[in-house]
Amino acid sequence: MSQQTFLKVPFVWEEPKPLIEVSPRLTFEPVKAKHDSQLVSVVTRVMALSLDPSDQRRASEDDPHAAIEMFLNSARDEFSYQDDWWQMGINGTGDIVGVVLPVTFNGCTKDGLEEGTIYYIGVVPEYRGLGFANDLLSQGTRILQEIGVWRIFCDTAVNNLPMISTFKRVGYRQHGEPWERPVQL
Repeated sequence: MSQQTFLKVPFVWEEPKPLIEVSPRLTFEPVKAKHDSQLVSVVTRVMALSLDPSDQRRASEDDPHAAIEMFLNSARDEFSYQDDWWQMGINGTGDIVGVVLPVTFNGCTKDGLEEGTIYYIGVVPEYRGLGFANDLLSQGTRILQEIGVWRIFCDTAVNNLPMISTFKRVGYRQHGEPWERPVQL
């Protein structure tokens, strides 16, 4: 059986740039402060209505919480990050509107600086369309800038037009043509 694939659009943020400004509309709290189990629940809600085929696959598993927990835990094997980098965006009424999970690539240091990526970003369905993805991406970008990166390399599904627009609004530029990626669990 052949593996299912989909197209992703690559984006890059290249340093040096001034520290990105993050809108004050949200406050940010490390995931650890809100408990890891809450992260799994929030990401499960985000993935359930995601435009990304890998997210859709995870959310449609018999036990989506287990599939998403496995996805989140795999970041420790493939990337480096500090627990306080992973953050939840919280609005003025205390609702979690989304998450941003910045990481650095292992073995991609250049001139003493790391190469970063946004391992995962998402806005819960009831808060989509209000610009919170811009705030989350700006926060994740700033975290990576503050730790010292030479670039941030990200991608999103070619059909995820809202996220493509978010990358562009925040200051990322498209880095080449879309590429084929396997649908993953």
